[in-house]
Amino acid sequence: MSSRVIDLFAALLIVLAIVKVIVLSVHAPTWLNAAKALYANRKVAVIAFYVLAGLVLYGLLASGLTILQILAVSLFVALLLLPGFAPYMGEVVHQLEGKTFGQMMREQWLYTLIWTLLLGWGAWALLVR
Repeated sequence: MSSRVIDLFAALLIVLAIVKVIVLSVHAPTWLNAAKALYANRKVAVIAFYVLAGLVLYGLLASGLTILQILAVSLFVALLLLPGFAPYMGEVVHQLEGKTFGQMMREQWLYTLIWTLLLGWGAWALLVR
């Protein structure tokens, strides 16, 4: 694979973002209904997202990017997303209040495992340089 994969992923993101902005500006409830439908079966949605993330990771690695480059871009994207989530963090924190660490880990074990593996891979890549 080459930079064509990266171009394809970028084009997909651009098209999806444009569609989202257009739909939200024309009729926001349509977008909310689509989001509700997408998450109606959360387990299926989560599995689908992890599979898609795995495919994208594979494509990025096959195109020549390293795990360190991917993690660096992940930091950029996370920092870009956080201001968008900031207005809703009070609700998120409220949902988490009263839960123990164990409860949170039981609910987020796969997410935590995947990030731990990716970060461990990145740390290993830094150490063997």
